[in-house]
Amino acid sequence: MRGFRVAWLAATLGAGGAVACVERAMAPGSCPSFCPSGSITVVDTVLRTSITRDSAFRGYVLANQAGAMVATAAPGLDSRAILLTSTLTSPDTTTYRFLTSDSVKLTLIIIRRDTSAHNLMLKLYQLPDTIDSTTTFADVAGAFGGAPLRTVNIDALLAKPGGIDSTTGDSIATDTTTHRLILKVKFDSLQVPYVAADSGKLGFGIRVSATAPASVTFATREDPTSGGATVTWFMKVDSIKGKDTTLVRERYPGRGTRFDSYVFDPPAAPLDSTLAVGGAPSARSILHVTLPRAIRDSSQIIRGTLLLVPAVPARGASVDSFVLEAHTVLADFGAKSPLVLDATRTDTTMIRVGATDTVRIEVTNLLQFWSADTTRPAVILLRSQEEGAHPSDVRFYPSKAAAYRPSLRVTYAPRFPFGVP
Repeated sequence: MRGFRVAWLAATLGAGGAVACVERAMAPGSCPSFCPSGSITVVDTVLRTSITRDSAFRGYVLANQAGAMVATAAPGLDSRAILLTSTLTSPDTTTYRFLTSDSVKLTLIIIRRDTSAHNLMLKLYQLPDTIDSTTTFADVAGAFGGAPLRTVNIDALLAKPGGIDSTTGDSIATDTTTHRLILKVKFDSLQVPYVAADSGKLGFGIRVSATAPASVTFATREDPTSGGATVTWFMKVDSIKGKDTTLVRERYPGRGTRFDSYVFDPPAAPLDSTLAVGGAPSARSILHVTLPRAIRDSSQIIRGTLLLVPAVPARGASVDSFVLEAHTVLADFGAKSPLVLDATRTDTTMIRVGATDTVRIEVTNLLQFWSADTTRPAVILLRSQEEGAHPSDVRFYPSKAAAYRPSLRVTYAPRFPFGVP
């Protein structure tokens, strides 16, 4: 009898336990003893004093070291491309020597142009063959003040069948791979004579004009895709061998440039307390970030945004708006801090020339990188994506300007409080 009661009691308690916590396929589980005590919390905050020790430095990429050169005609900015061709040497001086030139063709690669500016004109001038990296806008102002050697209407040339002007010998075509414009401008022997003392070395200058402010960007010899401008001479030579004593229009392709750059006015303003980015020579700005330990070590960062307030409107032509990059660095050496050239550790935004609105850069990748590896220096380096290729720049308020200082907006989830209540 006693054994029966014990068995009945055990069965009753077992049934009661099964009723207390059962699996219900159509309803939420009900096991409060094993559920977490809290809920996921998402915090959105603006860190106004987390950026300190910010400063700007200039001189990273010079105008003649960039992969592009720009000619601009816009209010408050006049930029002109300049280039110097390589010398013309005979492949076999024992067989024949150069006498005179028949004509010259200059090939220019147009990377970008302002399609909203109609009647776009390129004016080509002859410059001294002494131009180099020290040449300034004032140094060549006299050469640009005279009549141009040639004037080419880009819109009119594009409208011609096949992009060929049979009268002038000019042509233009679109590269189907890069979508760049390949412009060939012809000069006769009177416009560009062959000077033996200079070995055929030529200096050219390019200005632009249109019915509206305009800008044209050309590839330079530093451009890995095209290698910049080239010049082709059509020469008359004196033959020593054979019955024919004169060869006409001997072609020497691929005679590239030995120097290319651009000059502009007004020149870049000296650095001050603001955070400058862009221009030529290019400027960079460095910002040191101090994240609270509760965010960096004990939270999951969902989103991070760097907020920068322009101190003045971004300078340049409207078409020369540029991409600003925010990088992490391998080590904190100030102005010489090496960049981390990794897309997962770089964030970007577009700088609109003339705009004064707050610039927002999504730096989530950077913050998550620092959170995952706390040994890395928490430094943001700002630079132009096309350093030195244009005079456009932007200047932001530094951390010293309390009302407009750089700040970080961070969205994060604090560590979840697992455990028994």
